Amino acid sequence: MKTKILALLVFFSIRGFSQDSLQVPNLRSQLFSLSPISKKVDNVNGLTFGIGHIDNKKIVSQTINGMNLEVNPAPIAGALVGFMMIMHTPEFIKAHKRDKSIAVEDERFMKIKDWTTTPNLKLNGINLSTGCFFTTTSMNGLNISLGNKFNNFNGISLAPLGTLAGKQNGLSVGIINGNNQLSGATFGIYNQSQDLNGLHFGVINRAKRNDGLQIGVYNKSFSKGFQLGIWNVNSKRSLPLINW
Repeated sequence: MKTKILALLVFFSIRGFSQDSLQVPNLRSQLFSLSPISKKVDNVNGLTFGIGHIDNKKIVSQTINGMNLEVNPAPIAGALVGFMMIMHTPEFIKAHKRDKSIAVEDERFMKIKDWTTTPNLKLNGINLSTGCFFTTTSMNGLNISLGNKFNNFNGISLAPLGTLAGKQNGLSVGIINGNNQLSGATFGIYNQSQDLNGLHFGVINRAKRNDGLQIGVYNKSFSKGFQLGIWNVNSKRSLPLINW
């Protein structure tokens, strides 16, 4: 009797294990994918190649671990217009006219807004593109593209138009560089940060809070901060050559 009971327990244990094995979900990962990535794929651990990543409400999130290579069909017109719209050029002009009232600043002007489009793309590796991302993106690695916007960026970004990021750790080189939090350095014609904990090097540098260094022709900070340039403005004083 004991032998029969033991045999039944072993049988049901093996059967249950087999059913659990069959019910393991598909991880939906692959080594190569065209872009935009199919909604059936969650992770690409290798190479993604195509025309780029765009808004798709049917996909929540996707991850690329490796290289993202894009031949973007709108590298000049679309990227340039979109980039300048994001940067709110009219607000730039108005803000510079209000330099005498340094204590009054529209916070919406300084803040880079996060995108909430889908998919939420995470890229760990290298991005080589003739254009830019058109969906919410966070990246760790090397970005070489015409221009790009990231919610979070950690690494090196080389983009002729520039790089926008919510939180940036690392280096970005381009005409326009903007971020909410910078721990690193930006090199460009125009550099802007809400919280600067690093270096601005450019023609025009602006920071809401400067705990780093600004080097340029014109430097402006809405707090105290160290500045080297032709003309330097902070919350305490305005001076040529050097300010703190």
